[in-house]
Amino acid sequence: MKLNYIILILSVFSAFIAKGQDTLTLKKIKNISCMSVDAKGNKYISDDLLTLYKYDVDNNLKTNVNNKSYGNITSIDCSNPFEIYVFYKDQNIIVFYDNMLNIRGEIRLNEFQLNNVSCISRSYDNHIWLIDMSENKLLKISKSGERLTESNYLNSISSKEINPYKIWEIDGQIYVADSTIGVLTFDIYTTLDRIFYTPNFSSITSTPDNLYYNQNGALVRYNKLLRMPVITNNIIPSNARLANDIDNLYYYYGNKIISLKHP
Repeated sequence: MKLNYIILILSVFSAFIAKGQDTLTLKKIKNISCMSVDAKGNKYISDDLLTLYKYDVDNNLKTNVNNKSYGNITSIDCSNPFEIYVFYKDQNIIVFYDNMLNIRGEIRLNEFQLNNVSCISRSYDNHIWLIDMSENKLLKISKSGERLTESNYLNSISSKEINPYKIWEIDGQIYVADSTIGVLTFDIYTTLDRIFYTPNFSSITSTPDNLYYNQNGALVRYNKLLRMPVITNNIIPSNARLANDIDNLYYYYGNKIISLKHP
């Protein structure tokens, strides 16, 4: 109750007003499963028919590819706009595409005894961050499978069983979203730095200053420095997922993408 009261008070003074909200409906797609936006504003999108699409900054379809043998796409990382990291969790495979969605390589994680990887992302130096639940560790590996660094056991962080489902890197910090705790941050040497306790969120993204997450249909902005959540005045579908680029925050569901200017 106390936390809810604080959030309510903060929202009165700090709720951001969405300006220039735009809705894009993708007629070629029935249901968006993943989306990521690169630094140039290109959108990489997957659907539940196993197709990966690239749309340019003006929302024109540039290319697409369908590789049914890999199965469902779990995540897309386009933080390097010239090399796209796509994770297929069911097959435990990472596939590398160029920016026109030509395959440039792959890693079959089972070959390196990484048998239960929950999430992956690109590191700043084009290696790979991942959480392997068999070992219960955050790992950094090369594309050849060499282990470069690894954390202590993650189950030492909390008495609860953790369930990490997303990982990303910003400004030398590695963020791990966990459905039971919140967001864990590590330095580049995999030492635990901070924990942001953000309960009951379903999808999350971030900028250098803020976390943004969907909390039961409320769009919440969490200031990382002040450690304060603020419920914005945007009500979104409870199943909407989030993505962002330098200028915009996006939420998407079905075949719709709604863009908002960052506060």
